[in-house]
Parts: sequence; C-alpha cells; structure tokens
Amino acid sequence: MNRQANIAICPFSFPASLPLGPSIIKAFAEEHSDFKVTCIDLNAEWYNTFVDAALAGKSFVQFSPEAKADFAKAAKMFRDGGDVFWDEAEYQRLSRFFESTIRKVENVFLDGFERACAHGEYVPPIKAYAEHAARKLIANDPSVVGFSLMFREQYMPSVLIAYYVKALKPDVKIVFGGGYTSACHPSILFANPFIDFVVFNEGEGGFHALLMALDEGKTSFDGIANLIWRNPEAEDGWVKNAKSPSVDFKTQPYPDFSDYKLAAYFQPEPVFPIMSSKGCAWDKCTFCTHHRSYSGAHRAAATDRVVGEIEHMVNTYGVKRFAFVDEMISPGRFRRISEDLIEKNIDITWYALAKPDLIYTEEILEIMHKGGCRYLLWGVESANQRIIDLMDKGTTPDGVAEVLARSTRAGIRNHLFIIVGFPSETEAEYLETMEFLYQNRDNVHRILACGFSLDNGSIIFKEPERFGISRIWDVSNIATISVKYDVERGVGCFDTEKHALFWKNNFFDHFEAFKGDLGLFRNHALLHYTYPDRIKPVGGRRVPNPRKLKPPPYQAGPGGKSDRKVLTK
Repeated sequence: MNRQANIAICPFSFPASLPLGPSIIKAFAEEHSDFKVTCIDLNAEWYNTFVDAALAGKSFVQFSPEAKADFAKAAKMFRDGGDVFWDEAEYQRLSRFFESTIRKVENVFLDGFERACAHGEYVPPIKAYAEHAARKLIANDPSVVGFSLMFREQYMPSVLIAYYVKALKPDVKIVFGGGYTSACHPSILFANPFIDFVVFNEGEGGFHALLMALDEGKTSFDGIANLIWRNPEAEDGWVKNAKSPSVDFKTQPYPDFSDYKLAAYFQPEPVFPIMSSKGCAWDKCTFCTHHRSYSGAHRAAATDRVVGEIEHMVNTYGVKRFAFVDEMISPGRFRRISEDLIEKNIDITWYALAKPDLIYTEEILEIMHKGGCRYLLWGVESANQRIIDLMDKGTTPDGVAEVLARSTRAGIRNHLFIIVGFPSETEAEYLETMEFLYQNRDNVHRILACGFSLDNGSIIFKEPERFGISRIWDVSNIATISVKYDVERGVGCFDTEKHALFWKNNFFDHFEAFKGDLGLFRNHALLHYTYPDRIKPVGGRRVPNPRKLKPPPYQAGPGGKSDRKVLTK
C-alpha cells in the first residue's frame, strides 16, 4: 500500500485563516507512522483563482470600470494591506463591495453544486472544476483521500469532488471528517457509495489508526474509536464505533502548516490559529453544540506546551499574530500563559474567546495585555437575567458590565456575542439587552450578533418545552445542523434573522470601526489593534438610543415551511 494520504479542504469557506484541524492530523500521522500526509487547500485556491480571473477580466462577473478599480483595490487591501487597510472609511466601503461580489459568486457555484448532487444536472463549469480538483487530489498517487468539512457550504463540493476522485482512482479510500461531518447523520454520508469512512469528533487518533489498519490490509475496523465505516453486513450498511478522547496533548506534536501558502489567506499579515485545550471548561450553555467536535471532558495542554507551540510557530514561520480558537480559557490559565510569554520575552499579539466572569480581575487583564492580548470575544448573549439563566451562562448583567470596564481600562478591546430571538424571549426582555449595550457603549467595541439557531444535539433541542418551543420540525433525514421550530411566545424562528438584520444595521454596527463580515474581521481586528497608530479613523461615530428605534413586530410565527433540502440522491 502506498503510504501517501491527502487531506482536502474544499470550497466554500472564505479563506480567513489557515486550516487547523488538517494540520493537527497531518502532524500526528506523520510523527506516529511512515505515512506522508499532504494538506491540499482547494478552498483557498478557488478564491484566489476567482479573484485573479476577475482582475484579468476572465470571470463571468461583469464590472463597470469604476467597480473593477474598486475590486482591484479591495483585493490588494485583503492580500497585501497598504494604506487603505488602515483607512477606516475606505476599508468599510471596499470590504462591503468585496464581500457582496464574493457572496454572489459563491451562491452561483453553490447552486451549481446542489443541482449536480441532488438532481444530476451538471453546469459545465461545475463538472470541469470538480474533475480538476479530483485530479489534483490524486496527482501524487495517494491510497487515502480525506475531506475536512467545517461548514455546511463545503458539503456538496466535497461530495462531488470525492465522486470524481473515486471515479478516477477506484482503489483509493475516501474519508470524510471535520466539525460539520460530525453533525451529519451517517445515513446521509453513506448514501454516497463512494464514501468509505467517516471520522467524527476528534480526528487525529482515529485517522491515524485507520491508516494503520488499511496498511495492514484489515477489512474490519471495530476497534478504532471515533470511526464510522461502511459494512455491507451491518443492518444499516455502516457501523459507528465508540467515541473517546483521541490523543493526549503530551503525545500530540505541534500542528504542521508547511503545506499552505501564507499569502493565500487574504490578510496582510498572517494570523495563526492555536488550540490550547479541547472542549469547554464551562460546558453548560443550553444552546451550544460545540461539544460534538470533541470526545470526553475538557482537556487542556500544559502551559509550557502552549507557549512552546507559540514559540515554535514564531521561529518556524516568522508569525507574530495568533488567534486562540479554544471554546473557552479560564482567567487563571490566561494569566499563566501570559506570564510565561512575558518571561520568555515572546513579542506577539493575540485574541481569544472568553466568558465574562468577575474572576477576571484588573490585575489578570493587565497581565494578559502585557502578554499580548489585544481583544477578547466575550460570550455575553443577553442582558436579561431570565434569558441568561435559561442559557445557563452563569453571569449577571452587572457583573458583565464590570468585566467590560476592567478590560477596557487594561487596554483590551471588547467584542460581544449577542443572540437575537432566543426562544420565549419577549420584546421587552430583548430591549433590556439593547439598553445594556447602549449604557455600556464606551466599553463595547464591536457586536457580533445573529438570530438564534436551534441546533440538533443542544440541550434546548433535547428539552424544547422548557424553552417555550411547541414543535420541532422533522429532522429525521437532514444534513444540516440547525432545525426549524415553533414557539409559544416571543419571536419565531422564521423571523429571527429579520430582527438580527434590523438591529445590526440600525444599532450594532454603530459601535464598531472597520466593519467587515467575511470572516476576516476577527484577524483584521487584531492587526488594527496591534498597530493603532496607523489607523485613519472616520470619527464622529454616535450610537443611537435603542428606545427610539422601531424594530419589526416581535411576535411568534408558528407554521411556515421547512427549508430542508435533499443534498444527495
């Protein structure tokens, strides 16, 4: 057996940062076996190819001379930076235009992939692209080709490209994995006869064990944790093995990003992802399903290992900007990591997700800032205590306000997650959140809000009555994570995005500088906060009083139609 395995990252997910999961799997498999694993980012390649074609006038997108000039400026801004990256007015204008153009092209291709996968209708560019991608994935004669999916939009492109990989090289083994794959029911994936295996939850141990089993010529895979495998003798045609923690941090090498081109990720200075723990230290939020990406309880790497990984990335790739992608890091752990970075004189800046607990003292936040922290993404979600308790956040509005004030005084910017339309939430309760944001506007530097999404596997999904949900739509055969539902009171699921968009346009967006929604803003924000002296601000920003706004009627809307779609035949 040829000991070559490839891992593909397929469109469509705007290439805001380097893929972390495949890099972890690659490093682990290569350190613990004789296999060579190559990560192939078809996703980043697709976006760069489109941009280059558009700039050369070879894309189906038609620009006026003025629009073409703006597109060229935006592309250069995202790729190379330059003065325009620091000009707030131009950044906002160009990023909106760039995003709008990209989204339109994505939708055209997504429609083409859906028609091909669901109905067998092939638009010529889709077939040509899928065959091109498949040939690239088998060019080095792999025995295994894996597909890493983090988002729903990657599903149909991955399926179609996998189909052509198998058609061109019938003996290759096709493996699907990643966060989105873990959320899909196996019957959806194995309805595609060319998919042989699915790795769910944590992938490095399962993928490595699968490679070893295939190399030994095994045909039964019962003992491999976190693996689903095709078995014609099983009742359903597949067998799902038990899940378990994949590997210990002590035996896990640092991620290997060597297969990626740093210039392909639409940011003028690379921002590297780093994961210092698996799972969530809090792990109680009733709306959350992130636990599906991990096996077992929360596990954290030793502080010296985390700082060692950062130091390795600095020395190996010359990077100085980092994004902690942990679900949550405790204040004490942040303090120890920051103190080690200070002691070793590692000059970096970084951001992370956090829970706004009062145990974030001013001293801890000051140490974090000295250790390179420039902003935190706080899981605030709501400022109404009944809703906070339903979410099981373990916070209070007064406590959150104090933490935000302390963070600002320490020099750390505050980005807040807010959920619009939580089940049973009334208009008066949501206006409490708006009023809270308005009263604390000097300590709120960006709001990231979305309409509530009911995810299959969350506590709310399992106990809907407790949250005022009267009916959940049929979810027996879907490949999507979020599901539709009806509520007894409050805003219904068919209207949450409408309300979220209203508040975004009329309220949330007035808090921040450098607006942008391509997924890039998290990394771009770090660069803006790292070099504040370069910024040319718009000035004159004023947050409106939410009591003077007129949102859409806040009422439940039972009924309607499900947007469920069949993704494969």
